[in-house]
Amino acid sequence: MHVAALLPAYQAEAHLGPVLARLARVHPAADTLVVDDGSQDATRAIAERAGVRVHAFAANRGKGRALLEGFRLLGDYDGVVTLDADGQHPPECLPEFVRAAEAGADIALGVRARVGTMPAIRRLANGAASGWASWLAGQTVGDSQCGYRLYRRRVLERTPITPGRYEVETEIVVRAARLGFRVVTVPIPTVYADETSHIRTMHDVPRIFGVLARLTLEGAMPPAAMRRAARTAATP
Repeated sequence: MHVAALLPAYQAEAHLGPVLARLARVHPAADTLVVDDGSQDATRAIAERAGVRVHAFAANRGKGRALLEGFRLLGDYDGVVTLDADGQHPPECLPEFVRAAEAGADIALGVRARVGTMPAIRRLANGAASGWASWLAGQTVGDSQCGYRLYRRRVLERTPITPGRYEVETEIVVRAARLGFRVVTVPIPTVYADETSHIRTMHDVPRIFGVLARLTLEGAMPPAAMRRAARTAATP
């Protein structure tokens, strides 16, 4: 399976170099793309020195648009693994996502094993969003806001997505599941140390719930099986 790694990056100079060095041990640099989302620091230069492919926006456009541009540029791959550039997603786990896809997954979705270390407000929002997304999808979406995931090419080609910011990741998995694509989970450890999340709680979280509300209005109310999946996903 020919897979690319896609890292949307914004102001990531503090962590990007080590992340790319670790990634290179398990994945070829030639098959890695960094989309610099209008950074004003050395993010682009660090990526270029690492020998990976680089695409840079002139101004910040949001993670969702960085992802969609990366998917477009990586159209000749069988699948795309997305992971954050700030060190919260261990690059060493990438082969586990590939194995999940080779075993039949259309989307391999990372589920963070240490959500208890996440800031409380984000933990509550993530649990609620994951439960709602599972209810809509009819499959368990254990961690709807985890950006570490693998998408098969057919998912990216057939799933209609509205350009946006962080809410794009939620929309992709719900729409793909509704189209019949299989979602599986891959447990991952997550580090919350000095990394600064670019999710703006008072701005991006309402957008995430907004897209879930829109998806609810678009489809019929899910059956009892979906409600059971939602309760499972929302359980800490």
